[in-house]
Amino acid sequence: MNEILKQRIVGVIVITAFAAVFVPMLFDDPVSGVDNFTNELSLPQEPAEDLQPLLDDIPKTPVQVLSRPAPVQVDLQSKNIQQAVNETSLKSWTIQVGSFSQEQNALEFRDKLRKNNFTAYVDSVTTGQGILYRLRVGPELDEKRARQTQKQLEAQYKVKTLLVSE
Repeated sequence: MNEILKQRIVGVIVITAFAAVFVPMLFDDPVSGVDNFTNELSLPQEPAEDLQPLLDDIPKTPVQVLSRPAPVQVDLQSKNIQQAVNETSLKSWTIQVGSFSQEQNALEFRDKLRKNNFTAYVDSVTTGQGILYRLRVGPELDEKRARQTQKQLEAQYKVKTLLVSE
């Protein structure tokens, strides 16, 4: 091949490569605002009340902790205090849906109840007749809601249930 022809072909290739790279830069808009974006963080406002006295009251050494006064002993034999303690003790309510001699039957019914959004579980108890598997729903802290759930179970599954206080 002729030497001059080779030089012209190489020149055309180089010019075409430069044109392919640099011509789009001339016609495209530069990416605007990429480097101009700043994220401004704001600090939270100071609390309205002064919390320093609370912080000063915290013991900082073991000696300060041990020098604190002993807690006051309360006489629980007092009638008012004993009544308040009895009123605040929590009771929970559980609905016993059934007792099964076969664990598999209890587990299948439990799974059916769970699919319908009941919190059901199975526990076992040993009796003179052998092991019984009790299917229960709950616990519930409010007796009224427990009774509503009991009625719903009886209507939906046509079973006789038992409300148990624990």
